Amino acid sequence: MKRARPLFLLALAVLLALLGSVVTPQAGRSAADAAAPPAGPAGRGPAQGGSGRSERSIARAARHALTTPGAWKTITSKRLAPGLTFKVIQVKQVPWRIFVLTADLRTRITLDTALAGDRLPAKRHTSAIAKREGAIAAVNGDFGSSYGGLAHAFAMDGHLIHSSTQTGAELAWSSDETQVHVAVPHQLVTATDASGLTWPIERWNDGPPGVGEVAGFTPAGGSLEPTPAASCSVRLTPSGPIAPAASGPGLSQTFVVGESACSQAPLERSGGIVLSAQPLSDEAARLLSLATGSNVVITWSLGWPNVYDAIGGYPLLLDERKDVVGECATSLCGRNPRTAVGVTATGKVLLVVVDGRQARWSVGATLHELAGIMRRLGAVDALNLDGGGSSTMVVRGKVVNRPSDGNERSIASALLILPGPDPDQPG
Repeated sequence: MKRARPLFLLALAVLLALLGSVVTPQAGRSAADAAAPPAGPAGRGPAQGGSGRSERSIARAARHALTTPGAWKTITSKRLAPGLTFKVIQVKQVPWRIFVLTADLRTRITLDTALAGDRLPAKRHTSAIAKREGAIAAVNGDFGSSYGGLAHAFAMDGHLIHSSTQTGAELAWSSDETQVHVAVPHQLVTATDASGLTWPIERWNDGPPGVGEVAGFTPAGGSLEPTPAASCSVRLTPSGPIAPAASGPGLSQTFVVGESACSQAPLERSGGIVLSAQPLSDEAARLLSLATGSNVVITWSLGWPNVYDAIGGYPLLLDERKDVVGECATSLCGRNPRTAVGVTATGKVLLVVVDGRQARWSVGATLHELAGIMRRLGAVDALNLDGGGSSTMVVRGKVVNRPSDGNERSIASALLILPGPDPDQPG
């Protein structure tokens, strides 16, 4: 036993040395450096991690920052184009990094929506979408599914791409950009046949028809929204341009009735649109009664006149400067990276990203805090877009914020600022 004691002490010394190598700062690094979180992937900043502060402490600092004029410090301010400015705001005590694009649409610049691809489903980096469209700046758009679908109503260049029954609100604007709307839409799609009879289309690239419904499918629906099997369908071929509706606030386009059938096999779109209903229904009888070669006018509206582009989000943050987020206890409402859009009293559009999940850089914002941030930036009405790892702002081809994943996440849609008129918009 006496001979074993030195061996025990030697083993203990080796163990303590090993433990010391684990907790001792690495050579060439200060103790402060060793305590800092490691860099995220591709040098995109700190990886996620706690700072040791409680949520109550962070929330208290956020409330103070929203009501204290001197708490916000503009660390970057640039004029990107006539009518377009870019700012980075630092709020140290929370901490927050807030990235702000302010667009005056009375100038030459144009607000635009874009999909990741030419049809659903598709996903692409915000920077790639901005480059493809020749945008000066961009942010990620609406919530999207993991496979590249859309959550809320979406319109692009006069085409309704997707209708939705999801709870949410829309950013929409008139084609001359004199009216910008941030509110809950009044979604309506109708068909008017040659006899003058008008009837509703309940779904648009938004799943197969239910009982008592007519569903529409366009080429933009792609493989995500295929024409349904075991249904009664009619194909319509466009024969006129998109234009403001003869009555009401929507846009209309004339189509010519082509093939119609009730079949187990889906009716292909073949460059047109397909309207479908369940067999043996009144809606199916109505579709089959359309005479081949006759005209049908399709009209869509979100409730506002002359709207060619729209993008959705959830929830509405501000309505006439009032926080309308309401009670919320889900993870969506908690502290996260955020993207939002707002409109000021003078009609300027604010595109805003708040970085998050990076303790020493920016911790993110709750939805109520985001409403407060948008109000402090001057928004009268504001809407929450997709957040988390999707929150991305691109300026002149470069990602200017620090996405919480450590690099860009692929997304389904984006909101863009173009340097001039939208070349793809009808008229």
